[in-house]
Amino acid sequence: MERPSPTVSVLIATYNKRRTLQHAIDSVLWQTFGDFELWVIGDGCTDDSAELVASYADPRVHWYNLPANSGYQSAPHNEGLRRARGRYIAYLNHDDVWLPEHLARLVAVLEGGDADVAYSILEWVLSWRDDYADIPACPTAPVPPEASATMHRRALIDEIGDWKAPHEVYSVPRAEFLRRAQFAGKRFVLVPRLTVLKFGAESTDYGAAGRQAEYMARVRREPDFAHAEIAALLVRAQHELERPLSLRRLRQQLLHAVRRWLVGRGIDPARLVVWRPRGRHIRAWRRAHALDADAPERPLRARR
Repeated sequence: MERPSPTVSVLIATYNKRRTLQHAIDSVLWQTFGDFELWVIGDGCTDDSAELVASYADPRVHWYNLPANSGYQSAPHNEGLRRARGRYIAYLNHDDVWLPEHLARLVAVLEGGDADVAYSILEWVLSWRDDYADIPACPTAPVPPEASATMHRRALIDEIGDWKAPHEVYSVPRAEFLRRAQFAGKRFVLVPRLTVLKFGAESTDYGAAGRQAEYMARVRREPDFAHAEIAALLVRAQHELERPLSLRRLRQQLLHAVRRWLVGRGIDPARLVVWRPRGRHIRAWRRAHALDADAPERPLRARR
């Protein structure tokens, strides 16, 4: 007998990062909204990620490993979209963490019928600078929301197409995908709640974990975690505003103003840097993590 379709299909694209994948899956399974399926799609994984996923023994959790590594999350996401049965799609990067009310908050907005894409407040957790909030002001945000903060209607894929490969875009596929939705007239609605923690890489070691375990423990231990984090982010933002104007901040503000102007006129700012090759962002990221920088067109291999 076929199981009824879930409300949400959660997609986690992963590649040989079991140490952070465990925390990502745990943060899906502690959601207060339980009507979901989780597809963990390996991008040609060769570590023990498959065994980790199987250890959960939860009928909502599914694993599929692509036969070859594609070098980015686009191919795993597209495979997940082919398998997804939910009417809403939520993404979670394999080194990010959701707070327990993430799905409930975003589903409530989409169920209200006024949004095609819902997104929440995301906190960047970094070791080399103060943590900060990512709150894009759509529809003219200089940079679209992070994938881990977004949920969209399944029908969106039928209208705008799936994720493009890195060598097909000038920015990153996530940004290009959401820009495409925006320029197609889809409505983005901000959920004014902190529901996502995004962890910056702590080292050039691709497989290394960051502070995920520390923050997972805090979320479990502190009932008012989200409130305390938002308060701390607000204090830091206020202090930043009170500092003397710097050339760096002025440059950033001017750049963002130009980007907002372009986006408001249906122009993707990334398309204007035609002298820079497509896929350069992903190649630079791979190079920084000692991964094959030429991998949009061929399998990704760790350097020995």
